Amino acid sequence: MRDAMWAIGIVLGLMLIAVVVKGLLSYAHTYLTSRVAYKVITDLRNDMYYKITMAPLNRFAGEKAGDLISRVIDDVNIVQGAIASISTVLRSSVTLVVFVTMMFLKDWQLTLLAIALLPLLAHMIRRFGERIKATSRHVQMRMSDITSQLQQTIFGIKIIKSFTAEETEIDRFKETNWQKYRLMMKRVRMRALMPALVEFLTALGIALVFGFGCYRVLTGKLSTGWFFGYIAMMGMVFKPVRDLGNFNAALQQAIASFERIKYVLDMSEEPHDDPDAVELRDGIKGEIEFKDVSFKYGEEPVLKGINLKVAPGERIALVGPSGAGKTTLMNLIPRFYEPTSGEVLIDGIPVRKIKLSSLRRLIGMVPQEMILFNGTIYDNILFGRPEAEEEEVFEAAKRANAHDFILKLPKGYRTVVGDRGMRLSGGQQQRISIARAILKDPKILLLDEATSSLDTESEKLIQRSLEELMRGRTTLIIAHRLSTVMNADRIVVIKDGRIIETGRHDELIAKGGFYERLCQMQFQ
Repeated sequence: MRDAMWAIGIVLGLMLIAVVVKGLLSYAHTYLTSRVAYKVITDLRNDMYYKITMAPLNRFAGEKAGDLISRVIDDVNIVQGAIASISTVLRSSVTLVVFVTMMFLKDWQLTLLAIALLPLLAHMIRRFGERIKATSRHVQMRMSDITSQLQQTIFGIKIIKSFTAEETEIDRFKETNWQKYRLMMKRVRMRALMPALVEFLTALGIALVFGFGCYRVLTGKLSTGWFFGYIAMMGMVFKPVRDLGNFNAALQQAIASFERIKYVLDMSEEPHDDPDAVELRDGIKGEIEFKDVSFKYGEEPVLKGINLKVAPGERIALVGPSGAGKTTLMNLIPRFYEPTSGEVLIDGIPVRKIKLSSLRRLIGMVPQEMILFNGTIYDNILFGRPEAEEEEVFEAAKRANAHDFILKLPKGYRTVVGDRGMRLSGGQQQRISIARAILKDPKILLLDEATSSLDTESEKLIQRSLEELMRGRTTLIIAHRLSTVMNADRIVVIKDGRIIETGRHDELIAKGGFYERLCQMQFQ
């Protein structure tokens, strides 16, 4: 009796140990496979973000932001799903190889019959995989459209509401969403049909083996027990085959998504520094010179033979009709674009011979569209020079005439501005953007005046802020206000990519040329 109890205790103990070991192995399997999958997609997203951030500016001219976002978020998630399934596939593959080998060793004739349908099965899986991959491409394209439309709606909600276009946009979104739904259901049908066909062909193979095996049993060539043992072994192959078929469908979706991911990973980066590129030191004067500079967008010429020299501290107003090339001219200075011919120089040094980071530290930009990040006012100003002290941030805000209004906000400098600064007025956004440029303390300033109309008081504050920002700096400004033009040291008139007139306001008005007509149309 005691021996029996000991035996039962040992058996129960072994069962408990087996359960614990199985649980630990299951935990380790889930943890390790998830860790590998998450590590891969984390690195993948980091690499994609790096590529997007380091891509040249002109690379984004034809891109939809929503499409890039969809590639980084949705397509990577699909790849993650396939990676997480790899362990299951490996287990199924090993199981399949082991049992097929055992089947060959047990009866090679029956096994050859069992795998006779394998070429047909492989062909069917391949064809279904191709169709699933093609459909998945279209699904992800519709997902990009949905992301783009959602982003545009959020950023343009004021315009949508002002034109009472809510229903139009809702209908447009629904149509895109339904297109994606129909494509997804098409893919679901194919994914559901493929396992069914795999099971049918597998069952057909078993039926053939069963029929041939029964014949051999009846003719006395096989024993009944041996044959049913073989059938049981063959049944163990069924699940691995089905798992591999399902994985192929997931793999094809992942391949379609990875093609979209690779599009981002293959993005070119900004030009690397020349081996002999120099670091700009203190004492830079800030002289700018364009020597016979031309530039093309593709085959379309934008700038043609530009020759212009800007003295240190000089304030140049660029004026001209829309599309004349003013913004392009400014974008050549920080090397956002590279000239097609000619060269741009800073203090006599070609910009391509200056280290890119050093060049851009020298330059401050205030774009027409005030870009603020979804953080605090303090963080947005500090963006101009992250190592700046708190007092320097406050001083920059004071010089930009922003300090007073900031202190009146409930959380002061810790006020969160919202996406693109939407919680602030246009004038407040402009002053924070100017404060950011003041904090950077650049030697060269590139300014594209905002065209938005502000109230008289805000206009005065902005003008005083700009005057403070431009003082003592070499400044190129795309002018939209008559006061800016009149206060410039020199006006450069650009038309059709060429400089056609230069001089002060009164001189150009007296000449009665294109500038005089432009003033009547644009500034009156």
